[in-house]
Amino acid sequence: MTFISDMVDKVSEGGSQHEDTVSSEVRHTLSATLCEMLDDCGDMLGAMVSANDGRALAERLQSGLDKHRFAAMSSALLALSDNVIRETHGGSIKNVLIQSDNGNVFILHAGNGLLLTVFSQPDANLGMSLAHASKGAADIAALNLHTDA
Repeated sequence: MTFISDMVDKVSEGGSQHEDTVSSEVRHTLSATLCEMLDDCGDMLGAMVSANDGRALAERLQSGLDKHRFAAMSSALLALSDNVIRETHGGSIKNVLIQSDNGNVFILHAGNGLLLTVFSQPDANLGMSLAHASKGAADIAALNLHTDA
């Protein structure tokens, strides 16, 4: 477990060093998309868009949450899930859902090289939350953004 925490720390530190690799226009567009998604679904507590490499690009998170750590963990979880599905010949992954006593986390692919992480209330309607998260991921993918600028 310490190894994994150390790796997350290393990746999240790297993410904070590369924040300037995404234009303010891209950040603004992603933030507006997140705000719209959160406004449309009252069960959602927060969301973030990150790159597959663990860089946080835009977020609307509760205070106290480290966007760099969550970007790194989301990236790792989605990559691991992709590998599990690939190894079991299960097609392509649609999303990852983590349920806990205090809330839920959805992680979805959101276009080429991007992922969407959504946090919802513990008593959220999972189907409705997932539908809104899926729409948000599709909206982000449709932006066809270049995050290396």
